[in-house]
This record gives sequence, C-alpha cells and structure tokens, in this order.
Amino acid sequence: MTGDPPEAPGPLALLGHDIRAAVSDVIGGLRLIDRDVLPDDVRAQVERVHAASELLARLVEEVLAGPLAADPDAPAPTGNLNLPRFLADELRRWRGHAAPDGTRVALDRGDGLPEVVRLDQLHLRRVVANLMANALRHAPGGAVDLAARLEDADLVIEARDDGPGFGDAGPEAAFAPAVSGAGSTGMGLHIARAHAERLGGRLTARNRPGGGAAVTLRLPEEAWRRDAPEGLPDLSGLRVLVADDSATTQALLRAMLSRMGAECETAADGIEALNWLARERFDLAVVDLEMPSLGGIEVIRSERLRQARGIAPPTPILAMTAYVLHDDRDAIIEAGAEDILPKPLGTVEEVGAILARHLAARTPSHWSPEAAPPVSAALLAELLAATDEADRAAFLAGLKADFAAVEARMSRAVEAEDPDALAAEAHALLSLAGVVGALPVQSRARALLTADGPDEAARIAPDVLARLADLRRMLGQLSDNP
Repeated sequence: MTGDPPEAPGPLALLGHDIRAAVSDVIGGLRLIDRDVLPDDVRAQVERVHAASELLARLVEEVLAGPLAADPDAPAPTGNLNLPRFLADELRRWRGHAAPDGTRVALDRGDGLPEVVRLDQLHLRRVVANLMANALRHAPGGAVDLAARLEDADLVIEARDDGPGFGDAGPEAAFAPAVSGAGSTGMGLHIARAHAERLGGRLTARNRPGGGAAVTLRLPEEAWRRDAPEGLPDLSGLRVLVADDSATTQALLRAMLSRMGAECETAADGIEALNWLARERFDLAVVDLEMPSLGGIEVIRSERLRQARGIAPPTPILAMTAYVLHDDRDAIIEAGAEDILPKPLGTVEEVGAILARHLAARTPSHWSPEAAPPVSAALLAELLAATDEADRAAFLAGLKADFAAVEARMSRAVEAEDPDALAAEAHALLSLAGVVGALPVQSRARALLTADGPDEAARIAPDVLARLADLRRMLGQLSDNP
C-alpha cells in the first residue's frame, strides 16, 4: 500500500456530522406534519419552529463547516443579498414570533435603499435575529420596528422598541455578556456585536427620547457596496437555485454566481430542490442529474408539470451532468431542461456565458400568483382521487367551511380595524390556500403579512377578501361537479 493513510476526522467534524443528522431529522419530521388539521395557534407555532430549524440548518453548514470554525476572527464571507427581499423575510419571521404576545412588528424602510448588497446573509441574519429577539423580549404587547435606511453612504439597520429602555448602567453595558437581573440582555447583543464587526460594521445602542430603546447596525459603504463585474455578465438582483449533492460543486457555483452579482441558494438533493422551488421564486435553476433521494430528471419533470398547471412561474432550468452522450442529451431536453451545463465545470467566464445566454433569452413572463386560477383544478382532482369515494363529499364540505370561517373572521377584523387579527387570519390562509393551490389568495395574504404598518395592511385586506370570495365561488362550482 502506498501513500499516507487518510487523516481521521477531528472532533469538530464528528460533532458537525451528528448535528447535521439531528437537524435533518427535525426538519424532516416537521415536513411530515399535516398542518391543515392543526388549530391556528398550533399551526403558527409549527411554522415558527420550521423556520427556526431551516435557519439552524444554515448555521450548521456555514458555521461548523465554514471559515468561522477555522478562524473565529476571520472576516465574514461575502455574498450577494437582495436587501428588500431579506427585509420582507425578516418582517414575516418576526411577526410570527411576536404574535403570541400581541406585539406589533413593523418595517420602516427608507428611500433609496440598494437592491443588492454584498454581505453574508448568515451573519447579517444573526445580527438582526439578536436585535429583534432582544427588542421583543423587552416590549411584550408593545411595538417593535425593524428599520433600514441610508445615512450618507452608510447602510443602517436598526431594531427599535417601546419598552423600558436600558437601565441605570446605560446602553453600553447591554453588550456585556450574560448581564443578569431586571432588564438583562443576556448574550444576544454581545453575540450580535461580534457578527457586526465581522461584517465590517459596528453596533451601538441608545435610549430613545420618548421612551424605549434602539440598537443600530451601521455598515460603511466599503462593507456593503458591490461593483459590476468586469468581463463577466452582470446578474445583479437575480436569484439562482443550485441543486447538487456535491458540496464542492455547490461552493464553486456559489462563488461564480457571487462574482456575477447573483444571489444563490443551494439544495443537496432533489427533494430539497423541489421544496425550494415550491416555496420561493428563482430566475434560474441549475439541477444536477445524479442526486440522491430524487434525481434531477424527476425534479425537472415535476417542476415543468407545476408550470403547465399554472401554479408555478416559468423558470429556466439547466441540467448539470458529466454524461452528455447524444441520446442522453435528447432525453434531458425532452424532460424540460433548456440546456446542459457539463461537468467538470469550466471557467467562470464559460459558465457565465451559458447562464447569461439563457437568462437573456427568457421571454417576458406576465405570470404572477395573482394571475393564476383561483383554485388549481388539477391539484383538487388529485386530492379527490387520493380520498376514498365515500369521504369526498365530507372533504369538500370541510374545505368550504374552513374558507368560509376564515373569510368571516377576516371580515370582522377589517371592520374592527384589528391588525393583529388580520395577521392571524392571513397566516391561516397561507396554509389553507396551499391545500388547493389557491395562489392568488396566498400571494395577497403574504402581502398583507409583509405590509409596512397597519394602514397598508388595511388597504390590502379588502383585496384578500375579494380573492377569497373568488376562491370560494370556484371551489363551490368544482365541488358541485366533481
């Protein structure tokens, strides 16, 4: 035998393996729960835990396997981040956290914010998470604002609350670890400051003149601004899904896409890729054909079927494979791939040219969730086919009753001008409408949840009710003629 024996994995690698396995079990178990049979308050908490588990999965991959594990003081890795989308996601997440305490969470978004910033999403999210968690802990039943603005060239992100403010020790003491007693901030702000510094920014705190507290992340221009790439296509603002079970290929494509300005999400198998495509929109998907659990061909066919039914937007899909014989190519294109990205991958210029060609060739799509049918007839037919014939009438009656109940409660919330009740019903609609592929209702319910304050939510609510009325009419017609 020649050569040195392989080096045994270290304790951190073994720990990372066990944590990954445990997190995968948690996420898999949550995905198996039928949320539509849960009470509204329980469903909201399951969704909250699911969102936290997805974030935990990112932490495991990025922290245990990333630069932080090797050098805690190293600068944070940089990536492209769609700032408006990031803020909307955070608003939706923290409204879910605040709902049990009746705390109002709003987004204060300043004018002129950049569309794309060059920041590591994980570290920025950890800063925001600690700031918002701290604010919610000290203002139960009150109001918390997540604010973002430009001051000169600095990007400023801030969490404000109307709680008691920082105590006699002053705001700076809040950054000390494990402060105990009344008004304790624990470790949260201490951790947030460390992540802020790794992003190239600084974190400060102050008491607000009218009462309450504010904690502010300030990022200078050189920390967040990205310049257009030289000699490469500019994919700024575009979002790409990379599905491949090879961590090396994921990292390589992510780095290439980052240089070109695109935002990138990754999936390690076909099931995870379909989950990404079902819950979020992408401008392009790159799918490896040889993946565990579910192969790339099945992913492409499934997504093309959803698009044909009108319940998913037209999305260019490129297949990745090392096997590109003539017959293979015909089968891959027939399955719905626009083109093939051969492995091993070429240079960033070569890969960029292929991606840019297909992104540029996209025909303008007028598809939007609002333009989809009120109910997916195909999805409803599948549900009925999977239900025993004797139970179909009861199933349909239950669906109609559930939608009628939500409509009645939302109408009362509009009349009472109750934003918390509106948000609760919007959460219920997101899950319930998903059962029958009611994309217009889902889209408007999501807009209501991410509205910039009660006034905007009040303007959106009537449109949600109108879409819901359309859904109920069509559901009634379909169920009358099963």
